[in-house]
Amino acid sequence: MNSKLFALWLLCLPGTSWAGPNDALVDKVWVGESVPGQNSATLELNITTVKLAFLVGIASEVAERVEIHAVSKVGGKMKVRVVDRLRLPSHRTTAFGSKSLFLIMAGLKRELNVGDKVAVTIVVEYASKHRQTIVTEATVKKMALSYRHLGSDEVYDHR
Repeated sequence: MNSKLFALWLLCLPGTSWAGPNDALVDKVWVGESVPGQNSATLELNITTVKLAFLVGIASEVAERVEIHAVSKVGGKMKVRVVDRLRLPSHRTTAFGSKSLFLIMAGLKRELNVGDKVAVTIVVEYASKHRQTIVTEATVKKMALSYRHLGSDEVYDHR
């Protein structure tokens, strides 16, 4: 597939934001539904970079702030750090929401219901100090239920 056709194909993917050959690509953007009284939610997405870059800002109109959480094991215990700036290596995809990196939408201003669309703004800075602002949309998805009662295969929703 030639590069022009590939670029056109990328632009047609839902939830994908891309500007040029050296700019970051954001895809697979979604957020988990919330329940009444819940004040935070996890935002999941992938950022693919061609050049070394830094994630320097992320925001959404439905939250007071979006925090970057880095989880690591220190002395046998899991430690969560909130970071203001995160290195995005060149020629790599950084996945948020799995393993050690999470985006937390804190101070939710409203309930997030399945099917809602939420605007998300991401700011990436390159070594040249050039900043790329990416505006994308997160779909609110139903959270997978994980609580199982012993002796039964049924999953109970405890909301």
